[in-house]
Amino acid sequence: MTKLFVLIVFTLYFTVFGLVANEAEITYRLLVLGDIHYTNQRYNPLPYPKKQRSINKYISMWRKKSPELLSAARKQIKSEPVKGVLQLGDLTNGECESELLHEQMFRYAFQTLKNYFPNEPLYTVIGNHDVRQRHSESMGPVRKVLLPRQAKELDRKTLKNGNYCFCIGPDLFVAVDCFEKAEKVSAFLRKTLADHPKTRYVFLLTHYPLFPAADRSPLTLIPHYPEIAAMLEKKRAFVLAAHTHQFSRITRSTKNGKITQIVFTSVGEDWHNGRLIRKFFGNSLSEKCNWDQYLKMTKKRLFSSKHGQALLEELSEIESAGKYDGEFFFRKSGFAILNISDRNIEVRIYLDDSGKPARILQLK
Repeated sequence: MTKLFVLIVFTLYFTVFGLVANEAEITYRLLVLGDIHYTNQRYNPLPYPKKQRSINKYISMWRKKSPELLSAARKQIKSEPVKGVLQLGDLTNGECESELLHEQMFRYAFQTLKNYFPNEPLYTVIGNHDVRQRHSESMGPVRKVLLPRQAKELDRKTLKNGNYCFCIGPDLFVAVDCFEKAEKVSAFLRKTLADHPKTRYVFLLTHYPLFPAADRSPLTLIPHYPEIAAMLEKKRAFVLAAHTHQFSRITRSTKNGKITQIVFTSVGEDWHNGRLIRKFFGNSLSEKCNWDQYLKMTKKRLFSSKHGQALLEELSEIESAGKYDGEFFFRKSGFAILNISDRNIEVRIYLDDSGKPARILQLK
């Protein structure tokens, strides 16, 4: 009887403590930043009437509010240590007169984030403002400045474009370049998923959303988005995106699986602001606006647009591709901490420096 008792105790001990040890190995956190639009007067020395109001807005926010936002994020990860920092595009505001000025902007923007988060690897994706020059679009500054720095963060010699992947524990992270040829993006994702068949979760890091989430230009999405979605729904997949300047969550379910998309914003203009800049359907962050409401508003806006009929047809195809559930939050900026474990993925959204999340999402 005594031997049996000892055996039971030892079995329970190693079972319980083995599970705790295993849990420690696969539970971790990440800091997520959306668009930050870094700029400064020195990168826009000449007037640009077409975009001057927007440029002035971002220059102003980087004098105070954006540094406050990043300081709050740095403070938060002292109590919630993270394995890395995800920045989901529009690291820079662009709109420069020359590529040389944009290159300088990239150098300072990247170094600014590393100054705030010197001990955490930084993972970036390319946003539309990152390729935007005053008179054209160009990948030159991205290739010359951003990609070599991102390669260094990944401990690689080079990156040919913004498509890359990395693993944290059992999870696969895939960054996609929305400004590369669509066929190359699809091929890269297909090969990456095939090369990593035994993943717990797959996270797609992208600037443009996979599913409509913007109140303007809702169909500005990842190239080849139907094919991308078809590949992801066979996995336990989550899409982390930016671009809309709006926090939101959208989940699409089909017979083949489920994909959840979270969109983040870190535009300092809307940081720690006592008044509401602009409410989305009149809802605050603590209230829900569902997918059906969003779809109704989007259809109404598209109906009166220049290419309304074609856009409505495209939106109808998206709508019929699965069952959607979503919530959209008013335009207020911040950062998020992802807490990733076997049980679920917890998204903690922070809108000020109080250390208290404004919203916690539980994703499974």
